[in-house]
Amino acid sequence: MRLRFAPSPTGFLHIGNVRTAICNFIIAKKYNAPFILRIEDTDMERSSVESEKSILEDLRWLGIEWDEGPDIGGDYGPYRQSERFDIYKEYTERLINEGKAYYCYCTQGELERMRLESVSKDKSFIYPGKCKNLSQKEKNSFISEQRKPSVRFKLPADEFIVVNDLIKGRVSFDSENIGGDFIIVRSDGVPIYNYIVIIDDALMEITHVIRGEDHLSNTPKQILIAKALNLPIPEYAHHALVLGPDRSKLSKRHGITSVQTYKREGYLPNALVNYLIMLGWATESGEEILPFDEIIKEIEIENLSKSASIFDFQKLRWMNSHYIRNEPLDEISSLLIPYIKEAGYNFEGLDMEWLDRVINLLRGYCEILSDIKNLISIFIEDVPEPDENTNKLFEDEDSKSVIKEAYRLINSEINEENISADLIKGIKKNTSIKGKKLFLPVRGILTGRLQGPELDQAIPLIGYNRCKKRIEYTFKKYIQ
Repeated sequence: MRLRFAPSPTGFLHIGNVRTAICNFIIAKKYNAPFILRIEDTDMERSSVESEKSILEDLRWLGIEWDEGPDIGGDYGPYRQSERFDIYKEYTERLINEGKAYYCYCTQGELERMRLESVSKDKSFIYPGKCKNLSQKEKNSFISEQRKPSVRFKLPADEFIVVNDLIKGRVSFDSENIGGDFIIVRSDGVPIYNYIVIIDDALMEITHVIRGEDHLSNTPKQILIAKALNLPIPEYAHHALVLGPDRSKLSKRHGITSVQTYKREGYLPNALVNYLIMLGWATESGEEILPFDEIIKEIEIENLSKSASIFDFQKLRWMNSHYIRNEPLDEISSLLIPYIKEAGYNFEGLDMEWLDRVINLLRGYCEILSDIKNLISIFIEDVPEPDENTNKLFEDEDSKSVIKEAYRLINSEINEENISADLIKGIKKNTSIKGKKLFLPVRGILTGRLQGPELDQAIPLIGYNRCKKRIEYTFKKYIQ
């Protein structure tokens, strides 16, 4: 068994493509098979070195490693299609010499007129084979006009192409219904995807192709080319696509689609891999959060879903929060600290042991790593400015009573030793205010917001001196 992932370096790595990469990588791991990375960069205008580099970085960040590829080589290279043009040229010449392909001199204008004629007759455009049987005289005439021909594959007539798909089951196609003789090499000399992908798969000895179902319609063309060239045909498995909440193809308008953005926002790679594989597969137990080794043990190609999956951004955040809570503290601290620095906080002179305790508390309130930027002020700033909701709450008479009593207590009975145990008890006893009317104002006074970590855990980490400053600040701002 040999599997591959073959992205096009025309932009950031899309989350749908990542799912395909993960499926191939996990199956390769399961069967101890080589996993190959091939770069399909024949779109010369849109492909870039920067895009290829970012794809490789994103895959490695996700924990996906390859045994052969453009950066590490291997016995079946080159691993960039742009470096394999001489190979494709040999196969093209062979097809032409054997009468299985031919030069097409039709211009874009002529093809457009044919297409419009089909549209006017309410028919799908099928190339009519105008250049299939040109005489040498006709060819010479076109050459003298300096027309640059494309190369078309000559479709066999009345042939049924059967794909025994490992996920979809048996799917058959009629050669009469796949668009007519199709271009395999453009007039600029660049071969097209449907032509060279099967050549590459054969020469790289790829045995299984796992890819999105949007490629299923391309498969009969690839099989016909393989048969014409007497090349081996891999086993195909077309997994269902990932859709947005409105059941259309997942795109930027639905939310984040690039791996780089997920990384920047603070999603953990293990969480992203776990979520994406679960989009098209389910365990027998129904468990959704599984260690990578367990996923490898349980998964089979045939069990991947035939039905499209809806990308649930909130569920991914929930799963990510689980991984944040359960990562070793030293690892999660090293991941969160850059976001704290990004929020503008200076670590000079900071007690790092204390910071680890703060992080250990706050990570339970982070769905993504960047959430820490909105929480850390509770502990680092002397007096975090109350937010809009807190300001509004402080207009309430009960809240003002809580502020007044907190101010009295912090300047009389409450000290460093008893603040955690007695501050809230004292306010409750002396004001008879309880429940949310008590706890929300206290939280607002001490943290500047109405949501966050439990106060019995937060107060010892905020510390007596900061608590006093915040109580006095609130009293002066809202009471005096």
